[in-house]
Amino acid sequence: MSTIPSRATLWRVSIAIFLAALLYRVAWVIVTDQVHQFPLKEMVRTGRTFAERGELADPFVIPTGPTAHIPPLYPMFLGVLFKLFGTGVPAEIVKCLVTCVVSALRCALMPLLAVRMGLSLRTGVIAGLIGAVYINALSTEVKGDWAESYGALALVLMVFAAIEIARRNELRLKRAAVLGFWWGLILLLMPNLLTVLLGFLAVGGLRFLHREPRRYLAWSAVLLVVTAITISPWPIRNQIRLGSPVWAKDNFGMVMLISNRPGASWSTYDNDPYIHTGIPTRDANQARKLKQMGEIAYNRAQLGQALAWIRAEPWAFVWLSVQRAFHFWFPLGRNLAHTTVEWGLTLLAFPGLYLLYQRNRVAALLILSMWLLYPWPYYITEWSSRFRQPIAWTMTLTAAVTIERALRRQSPE
Repeated sequence: MSTIPSRATLWRVSIAIFLAALLYRVAWVIVTDQVHQFPLKEMVRTGRTFAERGELADPFVIPTGPTAHIPPLYPMFLGVLFKLFGTGVPAEIVKCLVTCVVSALRCALMPLLAVRMGLSLRTGVIAGLIGAVYINALSTEVKGDWAESYGALALVLMVFAAIEIARRNELRLKRAAVLGFWWGLILLLMPNLLTVLLGFLAVGGLRFLHREPRRYLAWSAVLLVVTAITISPWPIRNQIRLGSPVWAKDNFGMVMLISNRPGASWSTYDNDPYIHTGIPTRDANQARKLKQMGEIAYNRAQLGQALAWIRAEPWAFVWLSVQRAFHFWFPLGRNLAHTTVEWGLTLLAFPGLYLLYQRNRVAALLILSMWLLYPWPYYITEWSSRFRQPIAWTMTLTAAVTIERALRRQSPE
């Protein structure tokens, strides 16, 4: 068994990792001059509209009106930021700094999480240090134009909560209600994390259903009901403004057609020429078409085209999906060294999950559920480095388990 470090030691180590990760990311912001780049992603455009008019609208290249193209929470956060600091360099400095803090905090929590899982402090330090220097999606990690870094931190905190529930072996309905509220906010930030929530509930079922089936079903029901209530203003708003109760976001059809059509590639970077001419985020003609049809109808038409191509070319779709699935776990880096690091991390993570299972089954099953359930939408749509961001920390943690075991074998106590 690992010696449990003192609280003071844990805090000192975590603060040191936080500062190292923060300074490293701020250095990247400066070196790459992020604060003078204004790419106007959909999140940013919607955030600017929210700052100006208090409305979630106009994510495309021309004004198109109310939108559910993206989930609501993060553009509202950006809107508040733009309201306070404007839309120039000062706002970019704050946006980058806050995102760097969020990313660094995720790294700093690794020692605490490792110890809570019953692992050694050294494992947590290794995980934290890997996370501090490993940035799989630079602009996502430091720029703040997307919500994935915030989603990653939220998942770390939810894993803490799940492990604490398993450790205490108690199912309090009040705690379920509190967790349901937080899960509701997380889904308003990143609705694709719903599969992670369902996976966590399945892992809880393995632990509690055989002992307290009625209690666990009631606990889960409370959590899901509160989650639904927390989310409910968003689909109600969408029914009123768009004519459809979209609970997540309505861009699935657009993304499917980008990803599955004649000439499509598995990678978003190779699809960039089509993106510039085929979708309303870049092409004014498509934006005018969306405005005329309405956002919901436009995305339904886009989905219809994608499904028609898939039916006509099923093996091409399967091959694209195989490539996307493979590169989700084995991404191509900017160069050979970067690719080697990416692939090496994955190869270290897989045995690390098995080793973690030997120490803490609940923790290992929580991570396994994320690995199995979170990525599947990205197997049927184009690959981007930022899509793995919310669960990339699980790979640094399990890779650290493998590394710590190897170090321990080389220098036995």
